[in-house]
Amino acid sequence: MPNKTFTVMLCTMAALLATVSCVENDRTLGEGLLPDESILTLGEKTFDIPVTNQVSNSVQAANSIRVMVGTMTDPVFGTVESSGATFIVPFSSTTDFGDNPELRSAYLTLSIDSTYYLEDDQKGIHQRIKIYRLETPLDSSNMGFCNSITPEDYSPVPISVSDPVIYGEGEIRIELKNEFAQELLDTTPEEFEDFSLFIKRIPGLFIQIEPSMGITGGRMNYINLGNSIINLNYTLNDPERGIVDLDTTESFAFGYSGYEAYNYFKTGSDALRNDTPQDVLYIESLSGIKPHIDAESIKNMLENWIESEGLEPQTIIISRAELRFPYEEPEDYARFDTEHPAYIYAFNRVPLADSDTSFYYQPLPYVYSTSNYGSINRSLMEYSMDITDYIQEIISTDPSEIDETMDLWIAPMKYKVNISDTRVYEFDNYNYNKIILNGPAAERKPTLTITYGLMQ
Repeated sequence: MPNKTFTVMLCTMAALLATVSCVENDRTLGEGLLPDESILTLGEKTFDIPVTNQVSNSVQAANSIRVMVGTMTDPVFGTVESSGATFIVPFSSTTDFGDNPELRSAYLTLSIDSTYYLEDDQKGIHQRIKIYRLETPLDSSNMGFCNSITPEDYSPVPISVSDPVIYGEGEIRIELKNEFAQELLDTTPEEFEDFSLFIKRIPGLFIQIEPSMGITGGRMNYINLGNSIINLNYTLNDPERGIVDLDTTESFAFGYSGYEAYNYFKTGSDALRNDTPQDVLYIESLSGIKPHIDAESIKNMLENWIESEGLEPQTIIISRAELRFPYEEPEDYARFDTEHPAYIYAFNRVPLADSDTSFYYQPLPYVYSTSNYGSINRSLMEYSMDITDYIQEIISTDPSEIDETMDLWIAPMKYKVNISDTRVYEFDNYNYNKIILNGPAAERKPTLTITYGLMQ
């Protein structure tokens, strides 16, 4: 016999369903409640980018991790040379050389922590280096750019006993001339206590690699600033302390925490500069060739689109803007992985105050609000980057206010993690990379795709 309670429940549910099925669905419900100007229409538009290839010339050169020295020559990009300069300071703050210390010897130990080369047969080639005493103090305001050091800033005579040779790994011991060693031995107790006094007398050292003479290939060597040391050997005589003819050693740091080092480099890709590139675009890191997008051209491109579509009376809201730079499948992926940068992004170029030749390259600040900051997509064979806020700014800016500081330079980017575990994005000024991208005339060309909303 059926359960009476269950039967009652079935009847009740049937009645409810019958009631709901009789309600008419009015799809215009609420249509007149919002004003027309609040209704948002979405769209998407893809533009061909007005891009050229320009040389970045003067870029920032300071870093605090390592110094890159070396030279490489490529049949397409030409020759790149990198030299380095940094401070030397005493390890001790309390040393007293006593009365008439006698010099025995001095040597510099350079620690090479890594190298960059493209061909295996270049891994261990010998490269001659020259080490000079700086005559001009290192300062980011006047020496912080890749091309700011000149022969007048360092002594013309090397301080090493001979021209040492490096092979790209381990440590190399370089004997220093007595003239420079004596300068170290002349360090006063006051200079040990106050490093700024020492640096005023001995600004630092400059290291340069002998040119490659145009031979294809070469190597970059990264000198570890924390493990490279000058050892000064001398005989200490200090009768007041009861010390007579004591052979001892004093050490000086080559590079020091809190003091920046500088990479000085020059690149040979000037010949690739092109105001009307066709099938290819070139990117060389450091001061080399870069894709350049003129802000005024972007403004004109967007205004022509707005006019042609009759969008002038409406407010345009950019929800996403993405630059895409395709490349073709490389013949050698191992070589490609070595050459290409991990990230490329859009940078603004800001001139140093009162200068028209020295520039800081800064990634668009919006890099911190996106997850698409120029990484490579191997499946699509392209780099892409989010520049949404930049395009919104260009649309909103009056044409008379567009200037060169709003231009985009596409360059390799690096990041570091600071003490608060936050990523800090920077222009990559001490890794060497190069890559060939598709140009404006290629089938898969660089594009800007925007997703936008329109409000009446």
